[in-house]
Amino acid sequence: MEETVASDIRVYGADWCGMTRRVRVYLMNARFDYDYCDVDREDEARRFVAALNDGHQRFPVVVVEHEVVIQPTIAALQRAIAEHGLEPAIRTVRPLATHA
Repeated sequence: MEETVASDIRVYGADWCGMTRRVRVYLMNARFDYDYCDVDREDEARRFVAALNDGHQRFPVVVVEHEVVIQPTIAALQRAIAEHGLEPAIRTVRPLATHA
């Protein structure tokens, strides 16, 4: 049985939230693996965000290893990632087939 390892970065947010989308686009473009928890679809994620924000839904909440960053700017997110020494995922790209 293969065990799934959670990412060192988790983003809690909503698909309709512009700040959540911005953080997710940054992480994707910078090639960081992350887990996304949609508060509109996951009750546990909604409760987690509310518990951190005095019952309010403020997005995104990003957890970098064990550090919680609420509504981070990209610069604040970059600092948190750098402080934890996280590196982008290395992905190999297969060469495109050439047609003669």
